[in-house]
Amino acid sequence: MSTMVKRVVVGVDGSPGSLAALRRGAQEAARHHALLCPVHAWAPPGGEAADAVHPAPADVRAHWERDADATLTRACQEAFGTGTAGNGARVLPRTVRAPAGMALVACAARDTDVLVVGDGGHGSLHRLLHGSVSRYCLRHAHCPVLLVHSADDAA
Repeated sequence: MSTMVKRVVVGVDGSPGSLAALRRGAQEAARHHALLCPVHAWAPPGGEAADAVHPAPADVRAHWERDADATLTRACQEAFGTGTAGNGARVLPRTVRAPAGMALVACAARDTDVLVVGDGGHGSLHRLLHGSVSRYCLRHAHCPVLLVHSADDAA
């Protein structure tokens, strides 16, 4: 495993936990002079299986993609204001159509990456239906994973 950090990948969904993770990820990126990569994973309403059975028209898919991009943009603005990610970190935001845990692990596949995830905040019903993204990342990531609790967010 490399000790040099080149990218800090952060899972972002707009929740308080993900905003805390994004702020902490920006601090880590600045500390290591690394690229900050906020990632928002999304799925069609009703899930991929429903979209496979009854595919949505192209204009509807485009709307979903714009909505995902807007969610990521809003989260970055809420975490950092209208400026940059603080301390001049380079930022490369990305939206991915995939289950969140799988998308984050795939985006943070290098041994020079650090994956930062929030503690969740969607409640037990959401975790029951969708699983815990942070647990998935802790089990499957091939790089260091930093779990940030929203209560620890000083911003």
